[in-house]
Formats: sequence, structure tokens, C-alpha cells
Amino acid sequence: MGLKKLFLRMAAIGLGIGLMTSAALAANLRVLAWDGYADPDWVKDFTAATGVGVDVVFIGSDDEIWAKIKGSEGQDFDVFAVNTAQLQRYIKADLVSPIDVTKLANQKEVLPRFRDLTAVSGVTKDGKVYGIPFCFDSIGLIYDTDKVKPAPTSMSVLWDPAYKGKVLAYDNGEHNFSFTALTLGYQDPFNLNEEQMAAVKAKLVELKRNVLSFYTTADEAQQIYQNNDVALIWANYGQQQVKALQKIGAHVAYVNPSEGALAWLDNWVISKGVRDNAAAEKWIDFMLSKKVSGELSERTGFGNTVTETGSAGGNDKLVWLNNVEDPLKRSDMWNEIKATP
Repeated sequence: MGLKKLFLRMAAIGLGIGLMTSAALAANLRVLAWDGYADPDWVKDFTAATGVGVDVVFIGSDDEIWAKIKGSEGQDFDVFAVNTAQLQRYIKADLVSPIDVTKLANQKEVLPRFRDLTAVSGVTKDGKVYGIPFCFDSIGLIYDTDKVKPAPTSMSVLWDPAYKGKVLAYDNGEHNFSFTALTLGYQDPFNLNEEQMAAVKAKLVELKRNVLSFYTTADEAQQIYQNNDVALIWANYGQQQVKALQKIGAHVAYVNPSEGALAWLDNWVISKGVRDNAAAEKWIDFMLSKKVSGELSERTGFGNTVTETGSAGGNDKLVWLNNVEDPLKRSDMWNEIKATP
């Protein structure tokens, strides 16, 4: 074989391999997710069941998700996870695609509170579905079962003078204004008027005088609990905090307040730049399987949308986190509250 023919044959073979490699890469589903949302064994099982390969990129903050999706105008990923408070931002920026729920067989088997998506705040727009709920946790109340009797049913117990100096609360202005607004009976804790803000601020000043300490991380709260006489914890980290405390032998239980518990909800979303819509739908449907959902809760401590967990009972009232009317104002007012003697 002449050198020219050999060269042309090798070039053809190389081109063929290149095309096959490109095709294989193009077929891979590109997933952007939080750690714990796309574990290797789930990815392996998904590929075995569907024949679709998966490339996963893990993120660590809401800002990072926005930067990656907005930075490529949605072209670098097919499906990603985002919470309800952030989703409307992506819809407004035209970075996500509507989802055909009829293609998701497992959506019919989710828990009742997640079945009617029009009733889940933040996942629809103009009659179209943009987010499929996958993972959540409530921000409830942890109480020491030896020290708090009977079991509390409302966050109002945090103001009970019987527990003065025995309360741990979370150091965050947005959340504290929201949960206190619910305690005061306000219907929309994320959009408070001037009169309501003033009332919430006064109530939080009262809370501050009943609190032993404010914490920022779950580990910090646990250390304070171990070294002090703590009866009540406003549990920003929900079930993760409960499990961690129970692991060290603490006699604690968890309750979602009757007035409603703040809660975050993460959803699977299809990017505007999706290359294979059918593959993205298969991924979301697979993530809603009982097996994956159950293992998600076992591994992370978070609630899932398919099986019952400690994050919320069927009758618990959950108030999904949303953007607030003025984050900076809440932060400034919270700093004023903390500085109040």
C-alpha cells in the first residue's frame, strides 16, 4: 500500500474514531447538582437502565449555579438542581425550559403535597411547569425531651420565660424575620409592610433576651448544646441537626410548628440549552424513583418528595422559602436587634 493510501486510510480511521467519540460525548447528559444529589451508584444505575451516559458537575452555592448557567446562557448543562426561591429568576432570564409532566411516570407517585404542582409555590409560571420537586427540609424546632414538657407545638415556646437562657437561635436576619412573622400570624412572611416589620422587630428584641446564644453552623450549635443547659433550638439545619444530636446521645425530638415551618425545596430543572430533552426527562423521572428517594434521605438526612421522612408529616404546614421584600433592610434591622441590650 502506497504511503498516500496508507495516510488517507489512517486519516479516515481517525476521523471515524473522532466522530464516534464526539457522538458519545454529545449523548452524555450534562448534570449540575449539589453534592448528594447525583451519587455515583445512581448515575451508574441510570446509565444501565437508559443507555444514557452522564457527566456531573457539583456546585456549592446558589451563586455558583447562577454563574454557570447564566455564564453560558444555559448551553453548558442539560439539567440542574435549584431551589424554589431561585427558580423564578431563571425563568425570568429565559434560562430554563418548560417540563412535560406527562413524560414523568413517577411524578404520579409522589407525596400528596407535591403532586399538584400548581399548589407548590415557585415551580410554575403562566401555566407551565419549570421545576420538579426532589428534595427538601423544614426549619423546625428541636426540643430536649427531658426538659420541655409537654412537647411544644409552636415557635412561640421560644419566648417562654421558663426557658430563658436555654434557647439557641440562628443568626440570620431574613429567616428570623420570616419565622417570627409566621408566629405573629402574618400570611406572607416574605413581604412585610412597615407596620409588620416594626412589630416583628419588637418581637425579636424580646426573643434576644430569652436566647442563650445565636449560632451560624450546625456544628457550633451542637457544641453549645453539649456545653450548656439548652432546652430549645431553632433548627435552621432541620433533620441534619436532629440526627447529629441524637448520634451523640442527646434526648431530643423535632416538631414543625402549627403556624407553619419555613422550608427549602430543591427542584430538578431543564436548561434552555438542553441537547436531548428526552434524556433530561428520563433523569428527572429516575430521580423520583422510590429507591433513589429513600436512599437520598438515608444518606443526607433531607426529606424527599416520594416517601415520608422526619422532615414533615402529611399534615404539617410548610412555607416554602421565597425572596424577601428587602434583604438589606432585614439585615440592618437584625444587626440593630443583636446590639440591643
